[in-house]
Amino acid sequence: MKFEPWTFAYDLLGKKLERLFPQFQDLHAQMKKGGVRINYKAYVSFMILISIIAFAVSLILSLAVLPLLLQAAFFSPTVFILSFLLAGLTFIMTLILTYMYPGMKASNRRLPIENNLPYISSFLTLLSSSNVPPSTIFRSVARIDTLSEVRQEFSNIIRDVELFGTDLMNSILENAKYTPNDKLREMLIGYVATVRTGGSPTEYLKIQSENITKERMGKLDVMLESLSTIAEIYIMVLVAMPLLFVVLFATLGMIGSGGNMLNPSLFLYLLTYVGIPIMGATMVVIVSTFEK
Repeated sequence: MKFEPWTFAYDLLGKKLERLFPQFQDLHAQMKKGGVRINYKAYVSFMILISIIAFAVSLILSLAVLPLLLQAAFFSPTVFILSFLLAGLTFIMTLILTYMYPGMKASNRRLPIENNLPYISSFLTLLSSSNVPPSTIFRSVARIDTLSEVRQEFSNIIRDVELFGTDLMNSILENAKYTPNDKLREMLIGYVATVRTGGSPTEYLKIQSENITKERMGKLDVMLESLSTIAEIYIMVLVAMPLLFVVLFATLGMIGSGGNMLNPSLFLYLLTYVGIPIMGATMVVIVSTFEK
């Protein structure tokens, strides 16, 4: 049987933390949004256990290292106080990081879903206009291998229907609560409302698809304008300005300069091997922050 640390943590601490579990309902929702397939009680137990282990390890290391750094006695009060402070800080940081992990995963899943939403909405509209039953529509989306994040959302809906016998519309509503992308959540909830009120789901999906596509095109236009500005800055900073400095320093070198610190050759080396790479890396980081 495969060893799972969160299962071990729950077996060890689960009963002792029963009163603490209700305080982590927000974490439970973030775990579902992030696709963390661990029982939230087991995850909370693991979170507490790993923080205790981090506290103990940090305390032992601090008691061993601090006396050498501070040149103090191994059992001095100063060493004990600083060791417990560092261990307590380690405990808190470990607890915070493990608590934030599901939320970070949910944030990472949001963007891929949003990027693929125009294609998914168009695909849903196409199937619905072909008079395909809703269960078949959602099952078809759940089988798209190339869109892993979207596939997971629709697979959860089909799972509840096929394994737990949940009504399709109730399953859509329940899983929509834990979808990390707000637009997909609104589309799914609106789809259920349209079906239950006797409206045309095909028309609803068509309108949603058009709105999502227009919004996506607007964002792409803004991004292209920003990239155009970045391109102009790139040419100015990494093409024109280095050439200007090369000509300037070469001219200064022919004229002559006093002192090694003002040596034009030194500035040319710094510009070529330090300045330009740093500016280039900065531009790459700036461009990478744009939505793909």
